Amino acid sequence: MKFNQKLVVVALAAALPWVSSHAQSNADLLKQIEILKAQLEALTAKVEAVSKQAGAVNPQEFNRLVQKVDLAEEGSIASGFKGLKFKGVIEATYLNDRNSAATGFNKALGNGGYGGALFEVAKESEDSVGWTLRLMPLSGTGSIVHEASVAVPIGANGTKLIAGLVPDFSGYEYSAGNQNPLVTNNLLYANAASNYTGAGMSYVIGKSWTAKWMVAQVDGLASRKAPGFVYRADYSASEYSGLGFSGVHFRTNTAAVGGNADLMEIDAYHTRGDLTLQGQFSVGRLIAGGLDGSGGDAKWWGLSGLVGYKLTPRLQALVRADYINNRKNGGGLYFHPFGAAGAELDNTGVALDPSKGANLYALSAGFNYAVNANTQWKTELRLDHATGFNFIDSNGAFKKGNTTIGTSVVVSF
Repeated sequence: MKFNQKLVVVALAAALPWVSSHAQSNADLLKQIEILKAQLEALTAKVEAVSKQAGAVNPQEFNRLVQKVDLAEEGSIASGFKGLKFKGVIEATYLNDRNSAATGFNKALGNGGYGGALFEVAKESEDSVGWTLRLMPLSGTGSIVHEASVAVPIGANGTKLIAGLVPDFSGYEYSAGNQNPLVTNNLLYANAASNYTGAGMSYVIGKSWTAKWMVAQVDGLASRKAPGFVYRADYSASEYSGLGFSGVHFRTNTAAVGGNADLMEIDAYHTRGDLTLQGQFSVGRLIAGGLDGSGGDAKWWGLSGLVGYKLTPRLQALVRADYINNRKNGGGLYFHPFGAAGAELDNTGVALDPSKGANLYALSAGFNYAVNANTQWKTELRLDHATGFNFIDSNGAFKKGNTTIGTSVVVSF
């Protein structure tokens, strides 16, 4: 690399004012100029050395490296691995409740089981067609397959055709343990549908709205002859807050309950800084589903709210409160959480008033500690209560409530 002599003169000229302020004679000035020239020559040599090293790459070696990268990418595409994603969750849970003789890991509590595992495989092709297969063994639902769905884009505005088996849309809580801060789920989660099997559409509406609907069999029971209609819409008010609403309308057509079922709910969240707020309001009815035998409808409504506050960046304190009003026609819910649905009972198991159902309450408090980015440690103390003696302990005695202590470790990737 050659430098123009004029460049050297300019550099020296720029340096002369500084040099002259320190030189005491012409001899000193000449000495300073020689030092600057030597430093400039050394810098030029270094630049030329770096330039030669950059140009010393063997073109054949470089081409072989590019070819290997291309072959690896082609092999990934041919094997179907491009766009493939894996997700896994394992939750080991220990529960001890006052009414049950059973205590231990992955113990079923009422209708639901806590703890378990999740394995998900998802893929999106180059034309943006996506599919998801999610397996959840030991989930307590009686089915290993939690989701088997496909989403096909229609147009360029985010509209998609969706089909297959998908989990329930409703509420602020999820099925996977790593998505819920406490060990157990709220009462409204336990009283919702589990899944839908059918087809529908999903939409992205502007910057704030998303929506989806399906015509589907609800909970996949063969005795339900007609498919139902399910839907959900979500509004993002900001990066911190949002709300959603959903509905499930179907004909049950089973001996256990009456005719049509309608489940609707609205939920909201606000998460900013250390504070997390989540809430849900649900209503439901079963036509001719009242448990008093009158042929009247079972009707209920419920509330659930959760408050979380981070005491440290890793440690979150949590409180959740749930309530279900179940008085109409002897009570009756879509599911009967914790065996407490039905008419209020006295301490001998006899209905105080067959026309009035028992209301349900639950209060949970606990901590969630982030061991690392992929591991959570949860603890929870839960108090369940009914307006009647609608809980039964392991000795057959009727109780008004139950106390549960639980802890779990959740590992995910």
